[in-house]
Amino acid sequence: MAADRGSNSLAYPVRLARCCLALLAGIVGLGLVLPGAAEAQIKVRKADCYVEADGRIAINGVCEFLTDAHSYGTGGFRLASYENGYLRYGVVVAVTSPGSGTATWNETPGGKPDEGPSEAVTSGGACWTGPRTRTCAWKIGEGRPGFAGGGVAPAPGIGAPRTADCLIEVGGAARIDGPCQFRADAGQDGAGGFEVRSYARGGLDFIARLTRDPRDPQKATASWNERPGAPQATAPLGTLAPKGPCWEGAGARLCVWQAGQSRDASDRPAAGTDPGRVPPTETARPASPPVPRDNAGTGAETGETPPGMVLKLTFKGRCESLVIDGEDITASCAPTARNSSTTGSARAEFVFGTSDDREVSFLASAKGWVESGTLRQPIDEVMYEERGQSLLVKAKGVCEMPNPMGGPVVITCSAQTSNSTYTVRFRTDGGKPVLERSSPG
Repeated sequence: MAADRGSNSLAYPVRLARCCLALLAGIVGLGLVLPGAAEAQIKVRKADCYVEADGRIAINGVCEFLTDAHSYGTGGFRLASYENGYLRYGVVVAVTSPGSGTATWNETPGGKPDEGPSEAVTSGGACWTGPRTRTCAWKIGEGRPGFAGGGVAPAPGIGAPRTADCLIEVGGAARIDGPCQFRADAGQDGAGGFEVRSYARGGLDFIARLTRDPRDPQKATASWNERPGAPQATAPLGTLAPKGPCWEGAGARLCVWQAGQSRDASDRPAAGTDPGRVPPTETARPASPPVPRDNAGTGAETGETPPGMVLKLTFKGRCESLVIDGEDITASCAPTARNSSTTGSARAEFVFGTSDDREVSFLASAKGWVESGTLRQPIDEVMYEERGQSLLVKAKGVCEMPNPMGGPVVITCSAQTSNSTYTVRFRTDGGKPVLERSSPG
């Protein structure tokens, strides 16, 4: 479909097409459009957030900020933080009258925020406060004017979690081998170290932690959680010494690489450094989506493909949100998605469909790049297709896709046209995506 988009051969004027397609989306996806439906659009963006419940800080930093006047009232919103692609903490503030509302939140990671405890809250500045909770949100970069944070601040030296590639061996068996969550830790004594975590089946799997000896930087001790899902890394792994990207001991080996970096590369980071920090020469490095190796097509033995080859990845999973031309049609969003790219070309597309054969494509003509293990693809056009008709419009946005080969990930796309919004949030099921290779044309 991307190969045909340049023709933009519509069967009717764009203005009339937009009107008709928007009407069809409203009738088929949502039923009759009620007065004020334009005010009920779902909008998702990033914000600087602070959520405290029962004296414990649940969110303190960048989070997902979602507004939905239909569900939460005018001025209402939902805040959510994610870890390894899964919801961690969230809170919903439903506004019932100006300055008053109800806050509902999840008490445990992964719980549904709108099904947890709730209380009456009132607004003050950027915050909504009740006897048990305080929920605040600011635009990123504007600071937190008039805000005095509460609770316990994060320990100094603890870095933000980043996606990395890890190999953790204990007793000769690999416990983590692939995508992991990496967190650098300067330690209370400044000696430095790190912690890595892996996730499986939607929950925590293994944890390993390394702490350098402050008196000898060539020596460290390590520990792990020993049992999958155990929340603390308390089982000792003994003393380790650095060897290339690894720390090795008598019964354990901990290795860390940057996400997406070859394990055989000579410039991989030294063990104990932050693998999520990309060197300056790589910050704008173009990248195509990761492609699974198989035996189909030229170059399959090396995982490479010749220039001009079209690569299509098809994912299965769950569509969590789909907004087309400002209308929420999540209810009819299909449980599949696909990503296509052409080797040697900047052209790429992310495609999402519905159960009634509608389709929206986020199209790119500029190269994307990999940042902290996530492909970030600028979007400059959106195509909407229905019943043999297609509408192609200029847009500005981005699609983001973490490496889909190591488990469930969340693919998001958001684009803004001159007068409307297109967004999608799709969670893969963790299975290996289906790869198809074909020659262009």
